Amino acid sequence: MNLATVIAKLKKGNHDTFRELVYTHTPKLMTVARIYTRNNEDAKDILQDAFISIYQHIDQFKGSEEKALIGWMKKIVRNAGLAKYKKMSYTKEAHSLDNVLEKSVEPLVLANFDAEELMKAIYKLPLKYKQVLGLYAIDGYSHKEIAEMLNIQTSTSRSTYSRAKVLLQKSIIPNKMVV
Repeated sequence: MNLATVIAKLKKGNHDTFRELVYTHTPKLMTVARIYTRNNEDAKDILQDAFISIYQHIDQFKGSEEKALIGWMKKIVRNAGLAKYKKMSYTKEAHSLDNVLEKSVEPLVLANFDAEELMKAIYKLPLKYKQVLGLYAIDGYSHKEIAEMLNIQTSTSRSTYSRAKVLLQKSIIPNKMVV
């Protein structure tokens, strides 16, 4: 079945088509949800809320390609995750960026590292680090945009991103491999 037919059925409220959409895209969208939530249970809640929103607002989707649909759904999941923690206050960072050492990683270490291991390491980061890392490195937002989304300072976004990278490196690469 082509995407135009799927979208037309979804817009008519076809439950079987929506169920198929949920089963097909849950793994991809769960990955997004886990980046923007504290734990697996919160991610499941966010994903459920996001699917309800997708079902209710499918008539607003204007694209005609599967990539566009997936991107639209990912945006809904990301926004649901961020909204859940919107009221959470980000503490002002007391440390300057001078205290964060950027370390280079040997290319051979990264060559033997797969995406699944990287995602597991990202999931283990504290929430604010996951969110900023996801928004900047995965979704491509600028630090200014992230600051507006999370109601923090641009400098806080930058320092949080730097600290997230350091924590991520420490969790995935043995100390002797980091130069």
